Amino acid sequence: MQFFNWYSSFVGLAMLAAQLFFAVHAVRQGKPWWILILFFFPGLGILLYFIVEYLPSARTGELRSAGRQIARRLNPAAEVRRLEGEVALSNTVNNRLALADAYLEAGRQGDAVALVRTCLQGIHEDDPRVLGALARACHAAGQMDEARQAMERLKRQNTLLTASMQLLDARIAEDSGDVEGALRAYAVLSRGAAGEEARCRYGLLLKSVGRTDEAYALFEEMLRHARVSSGHYRREEKKWLDVARRELKERAS
Repeated sequence: MQFFNWYSSFVGLAMLAAQLFFAVHAVRQGKPWWILILFFFPGLGILLYFIVEYLPSARTGELRSAGRQIARRLNPAAEVRRLEGEVALSNTVNNRLALADAYLEAGRQGDAVALVRTCLQGIHEDDPRVLGALARACHAAGQMDEARQAMERLKRQNTLLTASMQLLDARIAEDSGDVEGALRAYAVLSRGAAGEEARCRYGLLLKSVGRTDEAYALFEEMLRHARVSSGHYRREEKKWLDVARRELKERAS
């Protein structure tokens, strides 16, 4: 009887953990209606979600990429050594770019810049991935002239920039003293779904140039948006939402 009780409680906890895991996954995928199915039909809901949504999205490459990101954060030095070994065995552009990212995580910006430069050869001379990596590494290293040149070359490829690359473009403009260019870039990002970092940086820049009313209106908009967003979103954007709260608190004091 005691074993049965223990087994029942274990199964119940396992099912609850699965429900919570898949519920978070559903929200991230923009499909929150699955939460009702998961919690109203626990066993069947978990099985259906796993087959219909989770399994197709869990591609091997995506899982490997996620694992590498976690490894970099937990032990960047070990991840650098592992990737240096991969480059020694197979000196491909993909392996060098992965190692350059690991160098950035480990605070070795100069090594990252030097390594990405070696990729700008032959058919990869105008490769958008390499140019983006060079812009990111040079920005992290404080080499703004080269960061801007790489970003301009990237934009000339007529490649559709991701939100993260658009944010990098705005940050490079701001950090190299091009205030007007940064304001334009942040303004475009703030109207999209780039996350709160872009809006927060835009607000701080508006404040620094004396456009305080616009800045505080943007900080208030960030907090309004957060109030109607998911808990996961608020946790992900906490750093920038805290900045907005601090700015508004300082204004009120």
